[in-house]
Amino acid sequence: MQRKADTRSTVARKIVHLMVDDKFIDSAVREFEAVQPGVHEYVIVDAKPPYRYVRSAAIRTVARAAWADRVAQPDVGGVVLHSLPAEHHALLQAIPPGPTVIWLGWGYDYYGLVSDAFPDGLLQPASAAAVAQLHGRRERHGAMRAAELAWARPYPKPSQAELAALQRVDIFSPVLENEYALVRRHQGALRARYLRWNYGTVEDDLSLADAPAVDALEPGTNLLVGNSAAPANNHLELFELIRCRVDLGGRQLIVPLSYGDAAYRGHIERVGRQMFGDAFVPLVEFLPKQHYIELLVSCGHVLMNHVRQQALGNLVISGMLGAKLHLNPKSPIGPWLRRIGIGAHDVERLDLSPVPRAQRLAQAAALRAELNRDAQRVRTRALIDAALA
Repeated sequence: MQRKADTRSTVARKIVHLMVDDKFIDSAVREFEAVQPGVHEYVIVDAKPPYRYVRSAAIRTVARAAWADRVAQPDVGGVVLHSLPAEHHALLQAIPPGPTVIWLGWGYDYYGLVSDAFPDGLLQPASAAAVAQLHGRRERHGAMRAAELAWARPYPKPSQAELAALQRVDIFSPVLENEYALVRRHQGALRARYLRWNYGTVEDDLSLADAPAVDALEPGTNLLVGNSAAPANNHLELFELIRCRVDLGGRQLIVPLSYGDAAYRGHIERVGRQMFGDAFVPLVEFLPKQHYIELLVSCGHVLMNHVRQQALGNLVISGMLGAKLHLNPKSPIGPWLRRIGIGAHDVERLDLSPVPRAQRLAQAAALRAELNRDAQRVRTRALIDAALA
């Protein structure tokens, strides 16, 4: 009864969501509408449908010039930024005093804030050299270390103007709570408080309704390697580890490359085929959830060599299927997994022994408890209440 009274008291006020065309967006619309329908407006600025990923009919396109007029209206109680690409900084600056501004960070949009936390960059040497070469930063007589290091830091530090714009953010929700602490440690000027919110739920996005229970599954023999055609995957170093330490007899390397840098994707495809032949299986097209998760069932080991937080969805899905999770030891996902009681294995040591059944069951239960629909909707309610406070 109290919840209904709260809904009536806020029905006249709106939350405007600034979206991007991405595969996460439809699930976000679903969750916000499930918790409190009728108060949300979802817009994409200066983009015309049909979109590549977005399917929700609730999302509309607005012209950049109309954005400032809309967020200045007195009925706007909050503005939610679904990621913050560089071209949206001006849209952030256009939000007047008054509405609560919530930034749902995705990683790429805030890693420039914490570049000092990774003095060697996010790309390992072979990957940095390859990207430098692919993008024309190699001199006639060999790669310059300075150029490689520049590519190893793909997220530049924000300018003073960008830092000033971020002062308008009232609530900041990065992917992991320990990343919020990392940002605050390296960017004390960011005064936004923290609320946790994540895209997707176990029941709706991170599993299949008809999938067998984890205790009925035997982990597959294949390896999931990386999550995209982004250089931060550090594929080349991982390929070398696999070539030296893994007997691929009867195994396949499932390598998702459906989004990211096109030139880098082509390079990784060429190297992968040269090193592993038919065992190398690149995924270059975006797959429907059903097909993708069915592929993940075959992967008893997940190998992610990112220094930054990335591929959390893949790790959660695979972890609930009983896979062994191997991470770069510098990844902030490792401490997060350990906090919720899941062992994160060092990808540089590459121990492909199976996960004991009891551990697989505990791992799946911990992930479900953390990201199930009910838990996520409690967080969505807190976010809506904060936006309309």
